[in-house]
Amino acid sequence: MKLLIAEDDLTSRSILSAVTSKCGYQPVLAEDGEIAWNIMQQESHPRLLLLDWEMPKLDGAELCQRIRQQESENPPYIILLTTRNESSDIVAGLEAGANDYIVKPFDNTELQARLRVGERMLSLQTERLEAVENKVALQRQLQQAQKMEAIGQLTGGIAHDFNNILASIMGYTELLKDKAIIVGDSKMQYYLEQIYISSERARDLVAKMLAFSRESKTGGQALSLLPVLEDSLTMLGSIMTPSIELHTDFEVDLPMVLSNPLQIHQLVMNLCINARDAMHDNGRIDIGLKLVQLNGELCDSCHDQIDGEYVELSVKDTGTGIESQILERIFEPFFTTKSLGKSTGMGLSLVHGILHELGGHILVESSPDTGTLFRLLFVISEQPLETHDSQ
Repeated sequence: MKLLIAEDDLTSRSILSAVTSKCGYQPVLAEDGEIAWNIMQQESHPRLLLLDWEMPKLDGAELCQRIRQQESENPPYIILLTTRNESSDIVAGLEAGANDYIVKPFDNTELQARLRVGERMLSLQTERLEAVENKVALQRQLQQAQKMEAIGQLTGGIAHDFNNILASIMGYTELLKDKAIIVGDSKMQYYLEQIYISSERARDLVAKMLAFSRESKTGGQALSLLPVLEDSLTMLGSIMTPSIELHTDFEVDLPMVLSNPLQIHQLVMNLCINARDAMHDNGRIDIGLKLVQLNGELCDSCHDQIDGEYVELSVKDTGTGIESQILERIFEPFFTTKSLGKSTGMGLSLVHGILHELGGHILVESSPDTGTLFRLLFVISEQPLETHDSQ
């Protein structure tokens, strides 16, 4: 641990440095209060301080007051060194902001003991702050989980009810189409065909709503992502303009993951369509596939902690990026920044539903300068590695 020693007397400073070094501390030396103050302005300043009261330019008590005035959430532990031993002096030093007080001359064992006390107090302080931060993070995760669960239940309920209505519309439309064919009314046939096509689009939207709400349990199977991903990329040609560059970087011999081909197609198409729109049909999309090890990162859609090994499918664009206040809402169903009629707001909700139904997670990085990167993390199947012929 770093230890700031502010002492104007060279001999005393050298002795203190030698004694504390033997105790395992890393002394940072200052010959007056002004130098000590400048050291404390550094980002990685010491948190354990030994300050002589009587120093030129800025004495120990004044230095204490300055430090406490800029007190942070994790303040330093300060021990004042002085020849003053009156009760009023002790009170003045403590009121100036010192945590402890040692009267010169002092025994080295006493100094070591007081430093150990300071070290323990700093350790407890750090643990308390970490506990508070963990509590805040857990509360955020719980709030997000409750929010997404509530939205999922609402979405699932709407989807089920809408499915019943839709089934009636499509069924009666089929009956009318048959009748129109019999009577030879071509115009009526055309109108009914358009109703049926619109109903099919509505049915696809309901499927996405159910996928988000996790009511539709399609399940996962042991699957190699690479060949399925290559098939998906073939399908992308019909929706990408020539001005968009598509680059891939795939690792081979990756473990099998839990998913199914239809889900992979849905994920890739949704992310690439969003990337295309974010770049206004002009830019570059990078698609990657690799094995990753994660430790302690938080999922950007469910906010659970991610630990362990996953197969990562990444989609990166060179678009305008996503603003931070919008980034927190992108996985909510029906939330979209696109103009009315160009998006249902279910694309990323579908990505959320599929990945979390399979036990996976999502990480998102975005900025106006670099575009947006989606990292889809797939749970590894217990089946063994697949090998590929290099030829």
